Amino acid sequence: MVTIVCMKWGGEFTARHVNALYAGVMRNMEETFDFVCLTDDGTDLAPGILVRPIPDCGLPERAWRRGCWPKLGVFAPDLFPFADVVLFLDLDVMVQRSLAPFIDLVRQRRHLVIQREWNPDLWGLLPQPLRPDRGAQSSVFGFCPGTIEDIYGDFARDPLAVIATFRNDQTYLTHRVRQRSYWPAGLCVSFKRSCTKYFPINLLLPTIRQPRKARIIVFHGKPRPWETLVEKGQRWGSSRRFGIGPVPWIARYFSQADVMLSIIQAGPSNEDRVKGFTNLRPVTAGNQRRSTAAPGSPALFADPPVDDARN
Repeated sequence: MVTIVCMKWGGEFTARHVNALYAGVMRNMEETFDFVCLTDDGTDLAPGILVRPIPDCGLPERAWRRGCWPKLGVFAPDLFPFADVVLFLDLDVMVQRSLAPFIDLVRQRRHLVIQREWNPDLWGLLPQPLRPDRGAQSSVFGFCPGTIEDIYGDFARDPLAVIATFRNDQTYLTHRVRQRSYWPAGLCVSFKRSCTKYFPINLLLPTIRQPRKARIIVFHGKPRPWETLVEKGQRWGSSRRFGIGPVPWIARYFSQADVMLSIIQAGPSNEDRVKGFTNLRPVTAGNQRRSTAAPGSPALFADPPVDDARN
């Protein structure tokens, strides 16, 4: 069984962000899966999402924001007893193609597989093997619970010493985990580096093209994907890399999620409409609920043709 897991705490992310990710995963999984949200507030999460508390790593909550340290709770022992593969996704990623290659790679390698941090733009002129290795980027990572190193225990033994030594969770995973590897180039792309351009080129070439081959688009830094859902003429992004007006394919992603979730939330009366793209049923496992998605999606939810763009 595959477990897809995300994390929400504090006020920066909302239930809608979790629900949109859940819908994106449902459209792009070919095998049954659990979808787990580790959170301090499960209000308004969609039916089928398993809500669990964030494991206590022994770190005061006031220190959580100094590097997303709560993410390390994902590695807590026995947290996912039914999973042979766990895939962690940040809430500000967009899943646009099948997740099967990620699952297959984790099963083959049986250690931590994680995104490689992107290089500054000029390094992009060189082939990937010639670019400096800047370490791990923790927006997307996967592992097998039964074979992963004791990352959680190592951190929990002295969390204050760890955060005094390492800048964030990414640098900790880079230096602490002995057996790890990166996703192949192109499975995940950076929205900031692949889709936006620097000023003033962005004014001359304003179209934000959708990466055609990427399976996951990672929004690190500015903007978040939902920050592009603006009115015509409104600006989003950073001071040097920004866009103006809504991005149609991002808006379509969220509107598809809203439609899917409204059907699910409507309950049994919409069973025939739901059947074919998702199958949500309770499974006895203590007081937990397992969410399983059946292969395939109806034409209504099929991804539209994407615009050509570089990876």
